[in-house]
Amino acid sequence: MFRQTVIYSNEIEDRLLAPFYIAKQSVKKFNFTLGDIAKDITNGIDLRDFIEEGTLYFRISDIKRGQMNLLTAKKVKERLQEVPTKVLIHKGDLLMSRKGTPGITTLATELEEQSIIGTEIIKITVKEDAKILPEFLFAFLNHKVGFNQVLSKLTGTVSRGINHPALKSVRIPEVDYSRQKLIVDKVRAVFEKHVMALSNIKEAEILLEKNLNVNRKEIKEERIYCVNSADLTDILTPKFYYPKYLNTVKEMKKKFKTVKLEEITDIKRGDEVGSKNYCKYIGRKDSDVPFIRTSDLVNYEIDNYPDFYIDEEIYKELKQDLKPGDLLVSNDGKIGLLAILTSEDKCIIQSHVRRVRILRELNPYYVLAFLATDLGQYQFAQYTFTQATIPTMSDHLADIEIPLIDNQTQKKISQLVEEAFQLKTEKKRLYREALVMIEGLLK
Repeated sequence: MFRQTVIYSNEIEDRLLAPFYIAKQSVKKFNFTLGDIAKDITNGIDLRDFIEEGTLYFRISDIKRGQMNLLTAKKVKERLQEVPTKVLIHKGDLLMSRKGTPGITTLATELEEQSIIGTEIIKITVKEDAKILPEFLFAFLNHKVGFNQVLSKLTGTVSRGINHPALKSVRIPEVDYSRQKLIVDKVRAVFEKHVMALSNIKEAEILLEKNLNVNRKEIKEERIYCVNSADLTDILTPKFYYPKYLNTVKEMKKKFKTVKLEEITDIKRGDEVGSKNYCKYIGRKDSDVPFIRTSDLVNYEIDNYPDFYIDEEIYKELKQDLKPGDLLVSNDGKIGLLAILTSEDKCIIQSHVRRVRILRELNPYYVLAFLATDLGQYQFAQYTFTQATIPTMSDHLADIEIPLIDNQTQKKISQLVEEAFQLKTEKKRLYREALVMIEGLLK
């Protein structure tokens, strides 16, 4: 798709990048800059000693459009009082990626409160008396006009990114409070439903773990171990026999009958479409379809605004047979990430992702809740091995075992998770409507 704009010679500056001038033409009449309304703009810090329990620490890969990925965030030993207050997140802060795919922006909720940001994340705090509200700014920066401005201001040759002076010059439209509030109310509802959905899923996990009653902390960590020949299977990787994983799963199987995924599901592999068919977020057509990679499985859902999109004709040709209620599981790379498709989702899944359709006996929402627990994740870890340079489960996803707990508790867990995905569905619809409203204002 080609775009054309006219630039007069007296408007040419010291850069010859088309996005710079397209963005410049779009925002000539905007009255504010980000520098006018920002109380503070700061980068995070570089921390690398990750631990199992500690302070939540977000890296650039954790930022998605409209949420921080709590499932990939790390924990660090540093306590809040040991780091500069400027790198701590507070509810209402805007968080933006500085490099990699610069300009991806979200709004912090109570889930990220008092967490630490990594060095490639920019935190923007809006002035209390600013005429532009943080929720409106979030929607604007995720709209193509705002996002294109950020892209137009990138600097660097090898690793392009955005610096603070350039970010401060991003222009913001002046919008009266009543029209802002229509968008602000939708954005607030988006994040309220996001928080409620994750709270529901967490409640379901806690209920399930309590019912399973397998205390993994009582099972010893053994760094050096041996395996009896009688216990060997056709899987000859040390991790499969790691006592912490093996004994925890054995303890579960002593208490409950289990069923393998292959017995109750239909599992299909995604497709590779070739990078030549990728279209980036900013250049996509309205009909283009999100291309979901493992990094796009976020907080048990798919990212509807990923980095890459695919032409709808390819989507039709592939006929991947995806529908609401299907479980998606990452099978290669970062293994064990999960999502369930909603009625708001239309996508193509990459070959590293498996579509798991529950056919009988169990509810997909119960299956997701179990796979999200330590007992589920231990099984993912057991079956993981490195093929060439990429971790993979090969075809062993089918071997993962699900416990058959009592029907009443299963039903309660399924209800909690299903309600979470109803909230996620509403959230996605409201987010899309907010972007459409921004589009209307800018016209």
